[in-house]
Amino acid sequence: MAEKIIELDKISVTFKQKKQTIEAVRNVSLTINKGDIYGIVGYSGAGKSTLVRVINLLQRPSSGSAKINGDLFYEKIGNHEKVIDSKKLRKKRRKIGMIFQHFNLLNEQTVVQNVAFALKHSSLKEKEIKEKALNLLQLVGLEERADSYPAQLSGGQQQRVAIARALANDPEILISDEGTSALDPKNTLQILDLLKRLNEELGLTVVLITHEMEAVKRIADRVAVMEKGEVLETGDLLDIFINAKHKLTREFIGTEKESAKALATLGKSKLVKLGDDQECVQLTYIGSAVGESLIVKLYKDFGVVASIIYGNVEILQETPVGSLFVIIKGSTAKRKQAIEFLKKQDIIVTRVKEGEVLNG
Repeated sequence: MAEKIIELDKISVTFKQKKQTIEAVRNVSLTINKGDIYGIVGYSGAGKSTLVRVINLLQRPSSGSAKINGDLFYEKIGNHEKVIDSKKLRKKRRKIGMIFQHFNLLNEQTVVQNVAFALKHSSLKEKEIKEKALNLLQLVGLEERADSYPAQLSGGQQQRVAIARALANDPEILISDEGTSALDPKNTLQILDLLKRLNEELGLTVVLITHEMEAVKRIADRVAVMEKGEVLETGDLLDIFINAKHKLTREFIGTEKESAKALATLGKSKLVKLGDDQECVQLTYIGSAVGESLIVKLYKDFGVVASIIYGNVEILQETPVGSLFVIIKGSTAKRKQAIEFLKKQDIIVTRVKEGEVLNG
């Protein structure tokens, strides 16, 4: 059984502003296992930053309970309230590393001094602190820039320094709060790949807070989608991708955009106006389940002609995940038989009409 490192149960956080009560987080329950890369995705104002402050033990919830690595940080149910003592709280916080969108480096300090700063209150001697800081810079691939200043580094290099600093106290959890949002696409991929490597080599649990689903797609194991302080859905990345229940989730993962492209083709092209013996279906599949041989089989076994109008394949968790929009032509009975056959091949079949995608 997987070891739980973060357990949030019915967490709510409310703020009072003048005469207004703001519900920043509402009834959120999440479980993150040790060694996970867990993506929490949502647009600005979704409640992600407030939830981060609960996870890194800086925000006391208004209600619910929060456990970090088995220790109860906070619990409030009705009139019952329990809070971790301050000494233990400080110790727990040191085991949670944070990286941010804007790096937060000390510009007047060198790179190695920035990393060493995080060890200022450790029991290590000055020589040991510098040695550890240099080792951390080597871990993130920046040992040759130890004596440089932040202004002399690229954005991606500055974020590597911030990551090295976040690792200084040997954290069990590393939280990236929009850590790639200020970076160009190339540096974004490099930082995400670095986080993945640290996850694998150090056994770090990584919590990826972002509004960029591409970041989650690249490295996350599991994902939660937030809107207006609530978690809409959670699950394994692959499962969320192929079985998204909410429109917002489909927007984030891109399937809504793919549907729009396919529907635009369906609606505008004179070549694909549907006759009475035709319908458009979306086929979602994992691996190489859909190919020419399957299309041929639909015709050979069921007398159904299949024409592809749009397709896309992504690699998630090193697994190809594809989506095809196909027009199938044949009698109603034959099309029904063909669709049932496709479903038995572990292909998700969604019926499409001009202007909308239908479930089922």
